[in-house]
Amino acid sequence: MLWKYRRLCRETALLLVVIFCFPRVGWPWGWLAHRWVNQQAFAHLPAEMTGFERWAKVVAAHGSDADYRKAWDPLESPRHWIDIDNFPEFYQGHLSHNLDSLKARHGQHMDVYGNGVVPWIIAGVTETLSVAMAAGDWGEAVLLAADLGHYVADCHQPLHTTRNYDGQLTGNKGIHLRYEIDMIRRNPDRLKADPARAVYVEEPLEHIFGTIRRTWSFVDSIMSADCQARKKDPVYGDDYYQVLWEKTGRFTTKQLSRASRILADLWYTAWIDAGRPAFPPAAAVVTCAGLQADPHAQGLMNVQGVVTIGSGVLDREHTRLYIQDQSGRGILVFDHDPVAEDIVRGDLVQVEGIIHDYRGITEVSGPLVTVLDRGCAAVPPRALTTAEANDPEWDGTIIQVRGAVVFILRQERWTRLHLDDGSGAIVVLAWKDTELDLREVQEGDVLTVCGVGTYLADEGSYAILPGYEDQVVREKD
Repeated sequence: MLWKYRRLCRETALLLVVIFCFPRVGWPWGWLAHRWVNQQAFAHLPAEMTGFERWAKVVAAHGSDADYRKAWDPLESPRHWIDIDNFPEFYQGHLSHNLDSLKARHGQHMDVYGNGVVPWIIAGVTETLSVAMAAGDWGEAVLLAADLGHYVADCHQPLHTTRNYDGQLTGNKGIHLRYEIDMIRRNPDRLKADPARAVYVEEPLEHIFGTIRRTWSFVDSIMSADCQARKKDPVYGDDYYQVLWEKTGRFTTKQLSRASRILADLWYTAWIDAGRPAFPPAAAVVTCAGLQADPHAQGLMNVQGVVTIGSGVLDREHTRLYIQDQSGRGILVFDHDPVAEDIVRGDLVQVEGIIHDYRGITEVSGPLVTVLDRGCAAVPPRALTTAEANDPEWDGTIIQVRGAVVFILRQERWTRLHLDDGSGAIVVLAWKDTELDLREVQEGDVLTVCGVGTYLADEGSYAILPGYEDQVVREKD
């Protein structure tokens, strides 16, 4: 039976790569560009909207939420594009901007909604954002502002305005992802913004339609650039992307810059139409236990706690730290960007962000992290049996188990151990970034392990994440 157990362990262990090595998936324009547009838009806002800037990191962090919804909402995808060149009257300059009129004219031979509705979605979300602002529902307003940024950015991607969206009609198959994700990912530092201030927009729908023809005009340039780049490098290496950027980088940068400015215009318009409501102060401080009590809760929140695993320990590329408070529970604090300063174990911090459930893990995303004190007493772990550790109650919380190693799998980025004290095994996942040295650990060794509890979505089970050398103790014979 042991060999069956080990085979099952090896198969399920590989699923962890999906959760931790690729914590967020790339989407249209790539999450990097969507974050850039959402974040940069705040620089265009007038001084009277300074209060809105407190949520800049939240708005940036949720810039790709609209793409995640595609997995369960069949109506979501068409909200990200419009194949404008499928309408003959577009070329003649008299395309109706009324969606019902287009359905009446073309509905018998075209799925008008499936052809893309991004201009109308932008106008609709702008109006809904204004309603949320007027009602003082700032949690909803922040998420709507993030969604609006996503749709505006997509509307400025030329390949989101054409039936030849992937070059499939001109022999440029695959250009969509090469252009909007791979090329941008190689040139993030070349994105530039303009200094223009946001202006009020009388008719958001007309404003957006006014940008689409210009956006669409770059489609042929992208296809031409792809052909030239493939001649230089047909295997899509560095030379290919260098040529692609040389031919398209200038207008691509301008398109993203325009997207951020127009996004600011629409935020400002929504706020003006809402009656210029005052922005509220920081949310009241809540406990980690309160946040963990409702896994489906989502909204702006404020929490204080002592850091149990600091920034750069489990993940050097992003903010991924854990805090715990006097309620005895902890929580994950996550952002795509690295934390602005070193946050170390024992720091007392205040975190303002939005509570969010990501693949079964409760987290505070888009956080504004403020260090209140340093050198606080270590948070004592909760001692559990290995079976008790397999429980959602310990999500983000420091726990400790003692047991024998019954399975080991070493990969380039992590080492996976299974500990069992006789009550049932628990997974221990030690990431390479922690620099924990487990090379001498063997099956049969008895370990005492301390770390935070976490959920393994693809396995439907739980694990312990140690972060420091003193959290894995091997008992000597």
